[in-house]
Amino acid sequence: MNLVEFVIGARPLWHIDEPPQNVKWRQARPKPTNPVRAWRAEGDTRVETEGGVLVARGGADYIVQYEDGARAVVRDDIFQRTYTSIGGGVFKKRTDIVLNYFVLDRDAVVETLEGEQHAKRGDWVMEGVAGELWPVPRAKAREKYERI
Repeated sequence: MNLVEFVIGARPLWHIDEPPQNVKWRQARPKPTNPVRAWRAEGDTRVETEGGVLVARGGADYIVQYEDGARAVVRDDIFQRTYTSIGGGVFKKRTDIVLNYFVLDRDAVVETLEGEQHAKRGDWVMEGVAGELWPVPRAKAREKYERI
């Protein structure tokens, strides 16, 4: 806590549910990564992530499992545009897609298509191919995305 927060209180947590007007947009593309396992959710289900709980809609969303066991939920149309099947339920992320992002200047809650995700100052908020937003922790963003 700094002196200003001590005197007047901490700023309320920033809630982001659409792209803000006053941020500096940058661009990045996914770096080549190891293939992931993915499957269409058979029924509505909750998926635990480090940023919060996401909801996968049965028949409408994919659940993506990364090499480290972490999971994400991706809407079907977005999944089809951003992943390529290599067979057997295994997919590669496309690296030719350009995404916009901005860097958070304070902690925030980002409303994703699948639920709220908590993000910290310095994290990236990505804007996807359908205008969807999601936060990526700073260290993971540098691993997963190449700035352009």
